[in-house]
Formats: sequence, structure tokens, C-alpha cells
Amino acid sequence: MKELKKLSILNTKPVNYLDQPLFLGEGLSIQRYDQCKYEIFLDLFKKQLEFFWRPEEINLTKDRADFKKLSESEQFIFTSNLKFQTMMDSVIARGIPCITQYVSSPELEVCLNIQSGFENLHSYSYTYLMQNVFSNPSEVMDSILEDKEILARAKSVTASFDKLNRTIKDENDLRSQIYLTLVNMNVLEAVRFYVSFACALAFDQNKKMCGNAQIIKLIRRDEGVHMFISQNIIKILRENKSEGFQGVIASLEKEAIQIFLDAAEEEKAWA
Repeated sequence: MKELKKLSILNTKPVNYLDQPLFLGEGLSIQRYDQCKYEIFLDLFKKQLEFFWRPEEINLTKDRADFKKLSESEQFIFTSNLKFQTMMDSVIARGIPCITQYVSSPELEVCLNIQSGFENLHSYSYTYLMQNVFSNPSEVMDSILEDKEILARAKSVTASFDKLNRTIKDENDLRSQIYLTLVNMNVLEAVRFYVSFACALAFDQNKKMCGNAQIIKLIRRDEGVHMFISQNIIKILRENKSEGFQGVIASLEKEAIQIFLDAAEEEKAWA
């Protein structure tokens, strides 16, 4: 069993990042972007900066009036989606640093760091929505952790990040967990969020809760970039032998596919 290296917050030895893998290489030294091994992640960092927005830009006055006119079932759907989205953006924003602690690429580090910031922006946006739509938003927020169906949908994602936070002594086991966590991130951004997005856009098509839909469209645009980030990481790990993940990925192929299938079934049941 190979003992894992404990890395300093700043590696003071010179590092040639062009020779480093995305994960589990030399400890990160200076944050520099003049020489990038994988330019795609610096491009995706810049793209996220271009997309920056604030929820206060959207007027939700009509949404507050619309919500009162919704049927009981419509109010349930709208509220449940908001609660689920709040929980999952809380998870992903806090979970990304669990992955970045193993990153050895400056361009991937900065790309994931800004992604985590955007996930915080999304969860803040849901609070903004609740404060402008519900008469007692704190009551809605307090009920999120009491919703067993939402907790069940979140279980596989939270479990993946939790395992990365536990002590893993074997590097092969660590590579496996990093990969499965990336798969769960990709599933969240490519599958799970889109059921909730579809509901928000359906309200908009019926001329209801249109301000909410404007915010969701901005979040959906962000999540499209985030999905592309996780897809590119997985693609690089699959195709480049020097990354050291090919054997692990091959052994976990059935498990990775099952993660997608389980997510699809859970989301269909929820919908």
C-alpha cells in the first residue's frame, strides 16, 4: 500500500506544469497561467467570468402575485424544485474543494474555484427567490432537510463527496473516488438539474413565475459550462495514459454507467 503524500499549501520547489497530470502530481506552486497544459480549462474559467450576474437584476414583483394565484399542486411543484436546487447547489459549492485539494494543474484549479463561486451564487439566488415570493421564506428553508424525497435524491452525490473527505490511504482507491465523484458531478449538471429547470420553464410558457424563469435561464447557462468542465476532465482522464486513471476508469465502467441510469430513474420518478 502506497502512502499518500501530504502536500503543502504552497510548493516552494519549481514545478513544470506542462509535465503535470490534472490530479495527484506535484503540489501546486505559483498560480500561473502563461503556460497551460490544458488550455480548455483556462478558457472555461474566462467564460464563467464573462457570465457573471446577480439575481437582484431580476424583478420578482409579478412572481409574488403569480404564486398566490397558483393552484395548490402548482405551488407544491414550484416550492419543491426550489428546495431541491438549494440543497444541491449547497452540496456542489462545498463539494468542489474536496476535489481541488488533489488538483495539480493551475488552470483546472482556477476553473473549479470559480465554478464553486458560481454554485454559491446559485444557492444565493434561490434564497433571493424565496424572499421575494414566499410570505415566510425561512419556514420554507427550514423544511428542506425534512423532505425525505429531496434527501434521497441528494444521497448519491453527497456520499461521493463525503468519501473524498475521509482518510484514503491507497492511491488507487483515491483515484477511483475522484473519478466517481466527477461522474456524480457530471450527472448532477447534465441530468438532475434539468428536471427542475424544465418545470421552471413550463411555468414561464404559461406566463407564470416569469422572473423565476429568467433566473433559472441564467443558472442553466452556467450549468451548461459546468457540465462541459466535468466532461472535459473525464475525457482527458480516459484518453491520456499519463494521467494515471485509465485502469481505474476501465474497472469502474459499469458503476459509472449505473450512476447515470439510477439518476435518470430517480428524476423520472420525481417528475
